Amino acid sequence: MEIFIKLRGMRDILPEEVWKWQKVEKIFIEMCELFGYREIRVPILEYKNLFVRGIGSSTDIVMKEMYEFKDKKGREVALRPEGTASVVRAYIENQIYNREKISRFYYYGPMFRYDRPQKGRYREFYQFGVEVFGGKNSYFDGEVILLLNETLKKLEISGTTFLINSLGCKNCKVSYISELKNQLMKISDSLCSDCKIRIEKNPLRVFDCKNENCRLSLKNLPLIIDYLCEECRFHFKVLVDFLNRNNINYRITGSLVRGLDYYTKTVFEVISEKEDIAIAGGGRYDNLVNDMGGPDIPAVGFAVGIDRIIPLVKDDEKNEKVIYLILLGEKAKIKGIEIIKKFINKKINFETDYEDRKLSDYLRIASKKRRKWCIILGENEIDKGVIILKDMERGIQEEIKEEEIIEKIKEKLKC
Repeated sequence: MEIFIKLRGMRDILPEEVWKWQKVEKIFIEMCELFGYREIRVPILEYKNLFVRGIGSSTDIVMKEMYEFKDKKGREVALRPEGTASVVRAYIENQIYNREKISRFYYYGPMFRYDRPQKGRYREFYQFGVEVFGGKNSYFDGEVILLLNETLKKLEISGTTFLINSLGCKNCKVSYISELKNQLMKISDSLCSDCKIRIEKNPLRVFDCKNENCRLSLKNLPLIIDYLCEECRFHFKVLVDFLNRNNINYRITGSLVRGLDYYTKTVFEVISEKEDIAIAGGGRYDNLVNDMGGPDIPAVGFAVGIDRIIPLVKDDEKNEKVIYLILLGEKAKIKGIEIIKKFINKKINFETDYEDRKLSDYLRIASKKRRKWCIILGENEIDKGVIILKDMERGIQEEIKEEEIIEKIKEKLKC
């Protein structure tokens, strides 16, 4: 018989871990809505050219990592490798810019990249992201960073640093890229084959190379932050002042470019000291809406790798308020359904097992599931008009009058 297994780079998120995902999702949504962001949902499958145009044809994502194929009509489509291009497409296609000056969106869902699976990196991965359209002031950059920082604090994720840089505008890049090319040609023999191609196609991409030899060779190259025009320099200064005033832990990193071509001016990443990986990143993309056929509208945003956030969520935060019902016999099952309906009405989480088992077996199951509270109901309890409430951690139990059980449980659960 054929045994089915998941594809390499994919993963199952099992019930014992999914509570962390739900917690992270819930807090991100709460924080985004607190800041006035609204949810937008975009397709997982798009025309391939959307990502080629939006992300950049010379990026590793487009050249090496996209899940792309032809559909039954021969159209070239791709599973989304990131969220921004799709959100920009939706923003333009639905002409949202005609309805409001500033648009704030958040999105959540799976992304796909055919990359080598490794720690914290999967071929199907989840991102939570935000996008702000219509604001060119540095305070919008500061707002998205503040939102992300406050969300990480709410999740009690410590030991993080924001790496920030400015890539300037189109005008800044002209003289810088010319000088960068000259310097790269001098050291091209020490660079990998990919970086040699990048010299001609997109020199800034060399700074995103993960090859250790390349990184050593690039150490003494000029940085774009030293070539900023007056406007871009002021934009960056206002952002840095914003971060200082709001006590956000940051470090200016002149070689930070991010892996996408659409960024202008501000770029940033969040590094986790514990995992030694980037858990989030973002920046400003003032030209992308226009480049994709829309009006000239500035924008800024970020995306968080949820797969990378999950290991940083404390295990001791789990506190499932689930009552385990033990129903001994047919009469107890019938009575138990009445209790369940009361639980539903009062929003008390519960779990039960309708199979006929010994009490000791039920208790063993409850213990294995780490349920703190059990309700035990048999014919004797029904005749006496009581229900047994058992504290599994302390090993003690008490009889509660049937009409008082809801109040007692809510008191124990503090809900």
